[in-house]
Amino acid sequence: MSMMMERSNHFRQDGGLCFEIPPWQHQPVEVEQHIRKLKEIWGHHQTRRVVRGPKLALVNSEVTRYMDTVIAPFLDTYHRNIQTSYQQFTSKILRRIKDDISAALKKKLQVYDELTELADSLNVPAMCDEERRAARTVASRHVAQTYRCTEEARASMAKMAKYADEMISITRSHMQASLTDATRSLNTSGVSVESQKANVTACLKELSKAAVALGYELDLSLTNARRHNEQSCEKLTNCNTRVRKNTEESVSLLRDHLYQCVYA
Repeated sequence: MSMMMERSNHFRQDGGLCFEIPPWQHQPVEVEQHIRKLKEIWGHHQTRRVVRGPKLALVNSEVTRYMDTVIAPFLDTYHRNIQTSYQQFTSKILRRIKDDISAALKKKLQVYDELTELADSLNVPAMCDEERRAARTVASRHVAQTYRCTEEARASMAKMAKYADEMISITRSHMQASLTDATRSLNTSGVSVESQKANVTACLKELSKAAVALGYELDLSLTNARRHNEQSCEKLTNCNTRVRKNTEESVSLLRDHLYQCVYA
């Protein structure tokens, strides 16, 4: 009873209970760990090859048809979703990078003009030339720090491209290995028609189980990709916010120094 009280007993529209879970956006994304786990689990499959003898051609025709019409479209849907997610992320990040750099360049001119005009209006003496030069340094540093933020975003983009490629490569290789395992029993020599049909049915079941397992991992990779993409955009936003804050603080400090040069 106490456990039930701890849960949020909101109701879904269909009447079922739904419980609150931590927002997935805030949980760390472990794409490298996911790839490493799959390689450890399925690594021993990677070197195997599908061998089809001529005696298995007729029996394998049903397996081939099942692979082409059921398994392949099922897995390809996941592959396309992963690639689409990456492409959308790439477009979003590149657009953000372009806008952020453009804004940083405008901010650079604004900061330099503002501080230079202030120094001129105050008739800052020659002894304070260092403060005058600092105006250019502060303005340029704003752009440099913004570029650093965008480089981190580009690195994140490259990381996601590698993740998508590796997931697709690993799952295709494993499905190929699963096909090898499932067709080992499909030997037609000295086997009755009934036994052949039973073997084919068992083979298709094994292939279906392998595809479902792959589908689960691909679904997890798609969730990881979406979380990674959202977190990367959030990191870019936070990084640029810190840069703007640092610049404003530097401008305020330099403005005070200019006043001190004149009135101190």
